[in-house]
Amino acid sequence: MKINCHVDSSLGEEHGEIWVRQITPELTNLLNYLNGHKQVLWGYADGELKPINYQDIFAIQTSSQGVDITTSSHHYKCHKRISILKNELNEDFIEASQSAIFNFRHIDHLELLDNGMIDVILKNHQRIPISRRKVKNLKERLDI
Repeated sequence: MKINCHVDSSLGEEHGEIWVRQITPELTNLLNYLNGHKQVLWGYADGELKPINYQDIFAIQTSSQGVDITTSSHHYKCHKRISILKNELNEDFIEASQSAIFNFRHIDHLELLDNGMIDVILKNHQRIPISRRKVKNLKERLDI
């Protein structure tokens, strides 16, 4: 990719243009960084509040104790409602049901069950069942 940077002290408002053939995850991350968008979610673990990078999140699910956030090696609790989190997360996340969201970049494979349902198996071996209402959305997002 060719990048040009022009400095003009007479500009009233700074701006930039990017011309690309397609939006890649790397470009999305760069644009979010340049625009100052929040790319972390705050979660509780071991009595501490810790930032969790969106890219590290495998799944977000409701449980009897609240909302659980899973990464490759840690589990966190979050005090926000999952319905609010769905609106804050970036396009890497797919809604599996009313109680579960997962990061499609961490999909290992899909498992087609005998009853016609689909389970997403993540790279950390976590199983996320897809509700019947969300199967069409999953197929569209994965282009299958």
